[in-house]
Amino acid sequence: MIPLEQLSIEQLWALRQEVVLNSLYISDYNNSFGIDPRSACDLFDGYCSFLWELAEDAGHGDWDDQDSPEHLYQYVHLFEDFDWVDYD
Repeated sequence: MIPLEQLSIEQLWALRQEVVLNSLYISDYNNSFGIDPRSACDLFDGYCSFLWELAEDAGHGDWDDQDSPEHLYQYVHLFEDFDWVDYD
């Protein structure tokens, strides 16, 4: 298990592909990276908010256009402290 902050851009995007953004079900955040589903849910809920901000800055309201490996990597590396992430 690699800590979240050490995942490469490719690994983060692979993690992103394993979850369902904006899901109400914690089980939709189960992943093969050993990140507790609740922590993954918190991570991706914040990421969705980040995408909304990017969409507003771009002048449109479609956050799907902002969902990319680069933006996910940028979002994850806004954090200095990863103590809130639990691992299985």
